Amino acid sequence: MPFTTTALQVLLLMAYAVPGFLFVECGMLNAGHITPISKILVYVCQPCLEVYAFCSAKRSPSLLADMGWFFLLCTTLQVIVILIIFLAVRKTGKTDTQKIRSRICAFAGTFGNVGFFGIPLLQALLPEAIAADAVALSAVFAVSMNWLAWTVGLWMITGEKKHVRVRALLLNPATIALAVALPLFLTETQLPDALDGAIALCGRMATPLCMIALGMRLAAIKWKTIVTDAYAWIAAAGKLTLLPLLAFAVCFFLPLPAYLKATLFLLCCCPTASAVQNFSEIYLREDAGKETAADTVLLSNILCILTIPLLALLVRL
Repeated sequence: MPFTTTALQVLLLMAYAVPGFLFVECGMLNAGHITPISKILVYVCQPCLEVYAFCSAKRSPSLLADMGWFFLLCTTLQVIVILIIFLAVRKTGKTDTQKIRSRICAFAGTFGNVGFFGIPLLQALLPEAIAADAVALSAVFAVSMNWLAWTVGLWMITGEKKHVRVRALLLNPATIALAVALPLFLTETQLPDALDGAIALCGRMATPLCMIALGMRLAAIKWKTIVTDAYAWIAAAGKLTLLPLLAFAVCFFLPLPAYLKATLFLLCCCPTASAVQNFSEIYLREDAGKETAADTVLLSNILCILTIPLLALLVRL
């Protein structure tokens, strides 16, 4: 994919962050307003985006098979990267604070913004003929990521194994949205136009709201902490280079459709999900861990302006 085209699309996505940054800088909003926006994203926009993504494609035996392979691949890749980063940094954790930072590092270095950031990226970069199927695959990636985040991710953040349980898999927004979207997709049920339009609109709201919240965080944080947080740099490197390059290496040897490989690779290139910081704010008591989560989200979103266009040069369709 051309570097200039990809860079322009990433910059356009990042431009949504400008209003949030200016609102905080001008005193119209403050960091406390990020939490309500995050709740809207998690409990309204994300489920609607998942339903929209599944229903945007037309069911076919080949697409169902591709979804199965895609789920297996993205889940395996995420687990591998979690283990690699955690094993690489755990020996640096001598104090309790460092141990928490190392766990956050593994979490933040794996889970990406495959929905809010990934879907518009796919729609902009992939040919229209395959974009709908690619968007449906992104919903599969989002389900895999959320299942891991609500179980293994919470375990990594808190250090408590109690979070790895069936209830966490079943009772979260992503699974509930899947319970609605999957029957609609499999039965090719068409929702009434008004309802379908409302769901699509709420889903498309996700990207600008997510980036506005990012801009607000950028304005509220001390830039020095981002630059000096070694764990954030390690996590950003894992998310923006290790995961996509590992995905590229694995896909290179598999006899899978080109669009599936391109979709998996591009989604793996996405920056760290804002959910990483949201989870940290909710479940962590240590400010150091919260800072590393926030630093990684911001740092990866800044660096992806360069990494995504460079890595996209590897994509051939």
